[in-house]
Amino acid sequence: MIGMNQQSMNGINKHILLKNIIIHEPISRIELSHLTGLSKMTVTGLVKEYLDEGIVRECGVAESTGGRRRTYLQAVPDSLLTLGIYVGRDNLKAGIINLKGQIIQSESMELSVMENNDVFLKGLFLLCDRMMQTRYKEKIWGIGVSCAGPLLAKDGVILNPPDFNNIRNLPIVSCLEERYHLPVCLQNDICTAALGEVYFGNRNQYDDFIYVGISAGIGGGVIMNGRLYTGFSGLAGIMGHTIVEKDGILCGCGQRGCLEMYSSTRAVVKWARENGAGEELTWMELLVRASKGDGVCRAALERMTEYLEVAFANMANAYDTQCFIVGGDLHIYQKEIVKRLKEKLGGRSFSWGQERNIHVESSSFIGSASFIGTAALVLEHNAGI
Repeated sequence: MIGMNQQSMNGINKHILLKNIIIHEPISRIELSHLTGLSKMTVTGLVKEYLDEGIVRECGVAESTGGRRRTYLQAVPDSLLTLGIYVGRDNLKAGIINLKGQIIQSESMELSVMENNDVFLKGLFLLCDRMMQTRYKEKIWGIGVSCAGPLLAKDGVILNPPDFNNIRNLPIVSCLEERYHLPVCLQNDICTAALGEVYFGNRNQYDDFIYVGISAGIGGGVIMNGRLYTGFSGLAGIMGHTIVEKDGILCGCGQRGCLEMYSSTRAVVKWARENGAGEELTWMELLVRASKGDGVCRAALERMTEYLEVAFANMANAYDTQCFIVGGDLHIYQKEIVKRLKEKLGGRSFSWGQERNIHVESSSFIGSASFIGTAALVLEHNAGI
């Protein structure tokens, strides 16, 4: 039992080291010791294992300050690869992603033709088989699946997501494990995007943040102390169903006044159509027209932002987070939405004088955070390496 505990601890420590090397590279052994709290001897031993395995390499030395010069380390990008799978409402995507969050290869197909679970699995296996037949196969160490909810992540089951082409109660993890004999992990797409920001984003100054994905629905992924927090039942951070209007519009979840009914792309387009923008208006057309000064479209986005402000303030109070990172389908208007939210939320303070600056930043990725995040999901689960 003692030996097993030591082996388990060794695996956890190796994971902690690799995570910090990926996030902070280039980084020295002494800096890793300070960041992780591991002894210099432990860091040196574990780094040697990584060097021997070809997962980490030395990449230069620091300028001399009179003593021994520090040697920097970085992850070898293609040493460990993830078979990433993204299951969206409109498309299915599979690809190979490396330790820098770079998509090496990918293919996708539309989901509109999926009649049931069996048809979906045939399409999924077709894409995955193609990835497994490439020269990258031998370095794939896990499969990460990112999917819109609702799902049971711990059980590996996709339940019955709305608008999902009859996919129901699909045990996707066991299906993939049985076919490919690799560890498989499943997570909500917004939570996966949040993990992608942790590992591969450019917001390393934040250990605590909430990733907000705005599309036809609205989701939130909560990061605490650099780790994904999903709560007791896996539902932490479901921003789309926070109440922003008492006795407001009826939501499909059964509540009234949910954020999703006011600030999702679908809700914004609906409001704009009802206020004179035209019945054929699409989300992309709304964004383009707003950027050109169209009054109704700009009003629709301003209304969207006002409700987002309410939800962000409530979530900030609940989680005491450092930052909100905004992504999703905002496209050309993302910077403007982030700017307006910064203005609305900046300088908020409690009446007893506790100052608090709520930061709002744009996602590091354009439209691919949930897919890239599958590599981070596998990294989080393969602690033993």
